[in-house]
Parts: sequence; C-alpha cells; structure tokens
Amino acid sequence: MNGVGIEISAETMERVQTLLANVPKGAERAYMNAINRGLSRVKTAAWQGIKQVYTVQAAALNAATNTRIQKASTGNLAGFVRFAGYKIPLYKFKVSPKQPGGKKLVRASVKKGGGATFESAFMKSGHIGVFEREGRKRLPVSELMGLSAAQMAGEETVSRQVQEEAQRLVNERLEHEIDRLLNGYGG
Repeated sequence: MNGVGIEISAETMERVQTLLANVPKGAERAYMNAINRGLSRVKTAAWQGIKQVYTVQAAALNAATNTRIQKASTGNLAGFVRFAGYKIPLYKFKVSPKQPGGKKLVRASVKKGGGATFESAFMKSGHIGVFEREGRKRLPVSELMGLSAAQMAGEETVSRQVQEEAQRLVNERLEHEIDRLLNGYGG
C-alpha cells in the first residue's frame, strides 16, 4: 500500500479551531485522537479487503506479516501503518491438489475468480509446497510463491476500500472528539 491519505477540509479545520478555541490544545487533541482511531482500523480494513480479493489463508497472512503503527501526537499529527513481511508460499493460497502425490497437474488461484495450471509444477512432501524444476536435471527445484501482505494491501480495490473506511472513521471520530472535549472529558 503506497499510502492512505486522510483529508480534513479547511472548512472542518476552521470549525474545529473555533469550537475548541477555549480548550488547551483542543484542536490538536481532537485531530490526534480521530487520526489514531482511524489508524487502528486500517489493519482490520486491509485484512477484510485482502480476504475479499485473495484466496490466502488467514493464518498464513498473519504469520507472514509484520504490521507497525506509528500513532499521531499533538506535536506531530501524522501517523502511518506499515505492512512488511515476506512472500507467502503458493500452497497457502487456493491450490489443488492439496496434498503431494499422484500425477495431477497443479492448479493455483491467488485472486478469487482467477487461477492457472502449472504443467511442470509438483507438490512435494517433507516440506509441503508447490515446486518447479529449474533445469532439465532433477535438481535444483524452487518453491513457487504467492504475494506478500504489502503487495495484497496495495492492490487498487483493497487500498481504495481501506482509504474509504479510514476517512469515514476519522470524520466520525472527529465529531465525537469535539463533543468529548467540549464536555470536559479527555484530560
């Protein structure tokens, strides 16, 4: 995901400044809390979007991904969520046959509704996976890989869904934070 940008209009910023003028750092605190709540939903929205578009197993996605959240503060109203990790083995997506053995062709689908047949691929026991020979000899073999979480989250449909969800939540939470601070809550 190249980045999800949250926009707060100049009109909204002016309104927040006016409403919270008598609250110490009120506007900054309202923005910070709203942004941080939006950041907390980015991972959830990304996972939901990935599961709608891709056939990856949830456990494999979680195990292969490192998510880092940098929260906003009153001094720095920027925050981010970073997905990192490694490519997930192809057999953790939709693959048939599911177990090694036999002479069946391997068919794999990374995206829902898609798929391809690998004529020279095979399932190998011992270390379960989908493999292809790299040359004419028996060895070496290489394991076929799918995508990483960052690549899947960066897919246009997924990133657009995450953007919309984060923007909606920040707008909603900003109103809540204004009310909360005007009523004397929040320190």
